[in-house]
Amino acid sequence: MSDLIKGVPYNNPSLLPIGSYDIDIQHPIEITMDNTGSYGDKKLGRWSIIHTITLDDGKEITMVDLVTLKKVLDKSGLYPKMKKNEVAALCQLSLVDNELTIRGDIVKVKKSK
Repeated sequence: MSDLIKGVPYNNPSLLPIGSYDIDIQHPIEITMDNTGSYGDKKLGRWSIIHTITLDDGKEITMVDLVTLKKVLDKSGLYPKMKKNEVAALCQLSLVDNELTIRGDIVKVKKSK
């Protein structure tokens, strides 16, 4: 399944803001993993992707740590395998009972002519 989206404008937040692009969607991805955990022999690397902090005034902040998500996907071997010139577009995160589901697409991106 391959869809081609032509002429995506430069101000699309998921792309580099330097031109117009064609996006060729190769195939969808769906990854399921724990939202929290640890890795290493002595459990030295503890991580949490989505977590909530309660401030002193009672307000809650929900944080999504995309840098940690990338590191955990790499370390656990869950990051999608891609060919040259392909990128993983992670589009949706959902969290249910500490189980994180990541949905998106593997895409080829090239500058429009």
